[in-house]
Amino acid sequence: MIDLHFPLQDERTLWTRIREGDREAFSEIYRRYFPLLFRYCARFTDNRDLVKDVLQDFFTQLFLKRQTLTVPEKLKSYLLVAARRELVRRLGKETRRSEQLREEDYDFSLELSAENLLINRQHEESTTRRLQRSLILLTDRQKEAIYLRFYESMGYDEIAGIMQLKEVKYARTLVYRAITELKIVLEKEGHLLSNQ
Repeated sequence: MIDLHFPLQDERTLWTRIREGDREAFSEIYRRYFPLLFRYCARFTDNRDLVKDVLQDFFTQLFLKRQTLTVPEKLKSYLLVAARRELVRRLGKETRRSEQLREEDYDFSLELSAENLLINRQHEESTTRRLQRSLILLTDRQKEAIYLRFYESMGYDEIAGIMQLKEVKYARTLVYRAITELKIVLEKEGHLLSNQ
């Protein structure tokens, strides 16, 4: 029996095998990245069926066009960019919007994970509610940058590529401003609570 679970450092080999038509390598990429791409794309729309359809079509096209694919430097970033582009194209078709994704054209949902809500319930519930209310105040671009940076552990260069920013410094600025705004709101709320 062939072991389908390749170490992460073998992604380039895995990708090369996909280009050669290896279905087992393709299955491994699908198994490894579908959940990540689904979580990311589901933050752009509540339509889970659309996200599933887009990703199924995306992976189908990936396999059909495998011989024309180049080996990406960072596979995770490559797949996030490509899946995001396909989702935006489909959302644009559905709503008759342009294909160019602008900040005001989409809602990026960012929420705290369930695990965070269960830890130290009494003290944490208050902090979590304040943080969740604060997240709502961020722009969708800031939410997306925060998600990529802290939920997916991506570097600023990858974030800039995925979000189609002209320079890496813009990704840093988005994250920095989001964190700064969160701190200000949380400090104000904390100050108000301590004065009550």
